[in-house]
Amino acid sequence: MSKIRVLCVADFYLPGFKAGGPIRTLANMCESLRSNIEFSIFTRDRDLGSDEPYPGVRINRWVRSPNGLIYYADPKKFNAGHVAKAAKLHSFDVLYLNSFFGYRSSISIYLKQRLVWRNGASVCIAPRGEFSAGALSIKSFKKRIYLSCANLVGLYRDVHWHASTLLEAEDIQRQFPHARGKIHLAADPVSAAGESFSRLKRQRKRAGELSIAFISRISPMKNLTGLLEILSRVDRKIKLSIFGPVEDPAYWRNCQTIIKRLPTHITVEYRGALEPHEVSATFAAYDLFAFPTLGENFGHVIFEALRAGTPVLVSDRTPWRAVSTGAITVIPLVSVDVWRQQLARAADRDAEEQRSLEKAALEFANRYAATDEARSDTLKMFRSVAAN
Repeated sequence: MSKIRVLCVADFYLPGFKAGGPIRTLANMCESLRSNIEFSIFTRDRDLGSDEPYPGVRINRWVRSPNGLIYYADPKKFNAGHVAKAAKLHSFDVLYLNSFFGYRSSISIYLKQRLVWRNGASVCIAPRGEFSAGALSIKSFKKRIYLSCANLVGLYRDVHWHASTLLEAEDIQRQFPHARGKIHLAADPVSAAGESFSRLKRQRKRAGELSIAFISRISPMKNLTGLLEILSRVDRKIKLSIFGPVEDPAYWRNCQTIIKRLPTHITVEYRGALEPHEVSATFAAYDLFAFPTLGENFGHVIFEALRAGTPVLVSDRTPWRAVSTGAITVIPLVSVDVWRQQLARAADRDAEEQRSLEKAALEFANRYAATDEARSDTLKMFRSVAAN
């Protein structure tokens, strides 16, 4: 059977990392399916928030990578018109868009494909959580207007949808009722390969104290302000280390204002952005990953924490569910008092209890990564899209 040819358009891709999970999702997908699918990726020549292109990367031309072709476009050429010019060098079965609301990476390209190009390639859109309640609450007016207009004139009736979770499938169906039958459910692929973080020595846990890592982009969606407000109500000695790029400077200033008001037994430090290979190793040095996110399509950073043997305390706005071992604890986002109680309980754990949870987190991550469902479901999706 010949390989399916897929043209992926994504705002950011490797070697970038500041855009977080979507980069990792696409990279894992290309790696796991390269024997069945011929991927070509059209992306920006720089990372999120950067004014400079990636060093050593050839721009505005197709370059070969181990998992397929990549086209790094400069800011003037990252647009629908240049996608068409770049794509003329190849023919594709599927046009795969890694966003719904991104104007340059999705909206303009979809409209060109539907109204101008009409080249026979099927379109598949991966919203990456953009239809969740939390995501739609940010810049909601513009998003609601576009969704209403799109439904009114019948746009997107011809596309397929990639939902990473059942919750996302329901979100897509809610926005586009006619999408029934064209929503493909395929989880994001992960990998537990890499350094064995269980051998890394973190400081021995002391009852009554807690070290927390917050690793994510500094933006409203990740809800760092919510975590800080919760910590202000906890009467234990807690150290919070924040890692990640500042995506929203105004939001970060708000965070800093809250930090200044925290009681003296709560200490907070900002450690800057991490390279991808540093994430799990950094998690391994902390007792807990606390993440009251407003919504995650998948949440690769949650898997990274578990992979490092770090227990996770997360909101109910992700596809991850609590497990009996305590490796993952899920708390409703609005239950602030329960968050406070759980953080106090985590601080009160002694070294033996902490080691038990670390072992449970590692075992969960290894079992999760060992399943092959994500790969097989994603391949099934592309075959179905290409056939229609």
